[in-house]
Order: sequence, then C-alpha cells, then structure tokens
Amino acid sequence: MKLKVAIDAFSSSFLPDFVALDKGYFQAQGLTVYPTPFQTEPTSPQMAEAIHSGAIDVAIGGLATEAFLVSQIDSNVQVIGQLQVAFPNDIIVSNKFLQQTGLSETSPLEAKVKALVGKKIGVVSTTGQTGAFVSYLFYLFGLNASKDATLVSVGNNVSSAIAALKAGRVDALSFFKPTGEAVQLQKVGRMLISPLRGDVPQLTGHLNSVFYAKASLISAKPNTFKALVRAIAMALAFIQKYPDQAAKILQKYTHISDQAATAVMQDLRTSYPSSPVVDQQAYNVTAAFALQTGIAKKIPSFSSLVDTQTATQALQSFTPKV
Repeated sequence: MKLKVAIDAFSSSFLPDFVALDKGYFQAQGLTVYPTPFQTEPTSPQMAEAIHSGAIDVAIGGLATEAFLVSQIDSNVQVIGQLQVAFPNDIIVSNKFLQQTGLSETSPLEAKVKALVGKKIGVVSTTGQTGAFVSYLFYLFGLNASKDATLVSVGNNVSSAIAALKAGRVDALSFFKPTGEAVQLQKVGRMLISPLRGDVPQLTGHLNSVFYAKASLISAKPNTFKALVRAIAMALAFIQKYPDQAAKILQKYTHISDQAATAVMQDLRTSYPSSPVVDQQAYNVTAAFALQTGIAKKIPSFSSLVDTQTATQALQSFTPKV
C-alpha cells in the first residue's frame, strides 16, 4: 500500500506526521508514504493544486482552510482526519516594539491589537492563515489590516522570519509555532498574542491541520486510507504518552533548538487530539474564522467535505499501542 504525500511546512501543525514516520507507524500499518523527507508545497494554493491535479495522493499536512478552498474547485476532495485542534500561530513582537508601547503578555487583547496599527507585520503569506490571523485580530476591534498595517511576506522559513524581526525589517511576526519560542530564547522579542495561551478565546477549539484526498481515490484504496488513519492515531497516542520524546522529534524535523522544542511542547501537547476523527464543533470554529477573514467566501457543509466513515471504520476495534 503506497501513497504519495506532501505537507506545506515543517511546523508543529504536522508533528503527528513526523512522529508516524520517525516511529515507523506507517510501516507498522503496512503503508509506504513517499517521498521522504516529506515533499513540501510552499503555499496553500499549491497544495490544493497538487491534490486537484493528482500530483500527490494525500495532503497529510494541510490547513483546514486549504481544504475549504480546494473544495471550491474540486468537489471530489474530502477531509479524512484531523492532526491538530488549536490555533498554533502567535503574534511575536520585537524588543523595540515592547519598549515603545510598554505592553506585555498580560496586557488586554484590544491594547495589543491596536498597538499593531501602522506597523510592518511579517507573515508567511498575505493570503494564507498567518495573514488572516492579523486580519481576524483587527476585525475583532473594528480595524482593517489591509489599511491599518503593512503585511510583509517573509516566506515560511523560521530562521528567515526571525532574521527579519531582528534586523528591524518588520516590527512583528504572525507566525506558526515554534517561531515564538525560538524568538524568546534568542532574546529578540516576545510572544505578544498567543491563542494557545488563551489570549483569543474566539479561536479555542479551532480545527487547524487535517489530511485530505480525493474521494475517488479513497474509494479506490479504502484499506490504504484506513492504514493511514491508524498510523496517525498511533502518532497522536505517542504525543500524549511521551511528550518529551515528541519534542525531540519536533526538533529533528523543524531544526529548532532543543530548548525551543521543549518549551513549545508545554503549550502544544493539548493541541493534538486524542482521535483523528474530525470534530464537527472544531470545524465550525474554523469555518467562522475563514468567513470573517475572507480566506473563503463559501464553506462546504461538514457532511459534504468530511469523510468520517473511513476514519471511524479504521479505528473500530483498534487500540493504538505505543
């Protein structure tokens, strides 16, 4: 059983994939995923296009918002399971920003957001989730990010993003974890707004990363996709049981420091679900986020986009032993 796979970044959102590969859980289920190291698609549209064109079989690390988008051009796409249920992006600011504003992590959210007005904010992509996070925060307080701030695309490389903050090319970053932890360890700045810390209650329970494929392929290879679900279930169980070891695997694939990996896992552990079966309430939270930020103009119904049957059947009488 083989599947050609891809992710769109080496970030914490896809730790279950890294664990499944590192611990041999794909192989244990009789499944070969390739290429390894995982192929990456640098932007959401390219990931969606790779699925749509058949260049890859499965996005084993894609944002739920990407699945919303690809479903608009290919109604055959279905989400099979979930990898992370949380919003793992942070707003990270420079030391200079903190000195000028007098803000801290405990300041009110409104004060933090309004301090970003007029600032240059580094994002992976102005049209992706990191840019949308800025738009969402501004939206909460009656602001318009496209008019009231300058979003600067710095790519998806953590080191490059930190270098931009350090050099003053941007005043802040909207970036995925563990960028914030790395910034703090390097004493370049601080995480000012962190949904995982509870700073943005509206995003609690956000369905972040998922794995998805074409329904026609799922139907053609049911046992292959069930094997994939079971391998991910094993990885999720491992993360909960051995968070310290999971932190080392995260460090291995993201190339952050051991200290940053250990620090980020303290927040991240609760972001990984106990089951890969997609949670409908989490889906609804993400749907609201996508509509309010304009990432998607239309959201498919849960039943039309999510294939819960494959995951549920895969896990019948299966207990992940790690």
